[in-house]
Amino acid sequence: MSIQVLLSKSVPFVIIIALFSLISIFQKQYDDLGPPFTTRLTLAKRNLLQPTILPYINFGFSNILADAYWIRAIQDFVAWNGKEGFYIGYFRNIATLDPKFEYPYLFSILTVPQSAHIVKEVGPLNDIAVVAETGIKAIPSSWQIPFYLGTQYYIFTKQKDPAVKYLALAAANKDAPDGTSLVYASIISKGTTTKESTDKNSRELIKVIYNNTDNEIIKKLAGKGLEEAIITQALEKGILAYKAKFNRYPRDVDEILSAHFASLPDAFLENFIIEINQLNGSFRITERE
Repeated sequence: MSIQVLLSKSVPFVIIIALFSLISIFQKQYDDLGPPFTTRLTLAKRNLLQPTILPYINFGFSNILADAYWIRAIQDFVAWNGKEGFYIGYFRNIATLDPKFEYPYLFSILTVPQSAHIVKEVGPLNDIAVVAETGIKAIPSSWQIPFYLGTQYYIFTKQKDPAVKYLALAAANKDAPDGTSLVYASIISKGTTTKESTDKNSRELIKVIYNNTDNEIIKKLAGKGLEEAIITQALEKGILAYKAKFNRYPRDVDEILSAHFASLPDAFLENFIIEINQLNGSFRITERE
């Protein structure tokens, strides 16, 4: 077969490749110019099996069922409203089926209190603590489970007793980093009850998590918590400074920013609403719909 015939037969193929290349180039340019894709999922009610009956119906496939619940828990987290109890049921079932599966404990401890805190619910943290107790017993080498749990109690509920209880377990673990013992000692020592010291301890607790995990999702969650702690402190100082200068509390966050008493990341203001009570200077942060 001559070279001319081969070239003539390959022409359609060359044309197809060229067309695909042009389409890819135009698509990339279109995507770069367009706005970022965002979506808001709708929460769907889930009916989960009771953990007490799982050992009798799993047909021996415990880990497969645990993985299925784990995948669904991650998928539903983006839509969970912080109230529906079924979401915590995922982690109960995972702990029942595979009690040594550490990551779901850590994920639930970090995420559930943050979502519940938006709607001012503290009960979910107690529910997660019951699940975490299973992990503490099943994985005695894990300092992370009690440390993460104690951290969340200290930050979100201000209940010192459960915080100290779990942080003590973490500090006693031989594999725990030095920061665990240092922060625990700071919390139980005298003179740590002021607002400033509490804020400092909260940031230090989150830093220990951030600096001692190789998991990118946990690092991102801890980083978000650290950012929110810093923003809360900046708002408190800004509101007090505004009151001292103008003899009244600010009407909204724009007045604080305009007076240069605080600075906040643009991304934070785009995703959250800050409401300030003009009577007492308290404020409320809620996520934008």
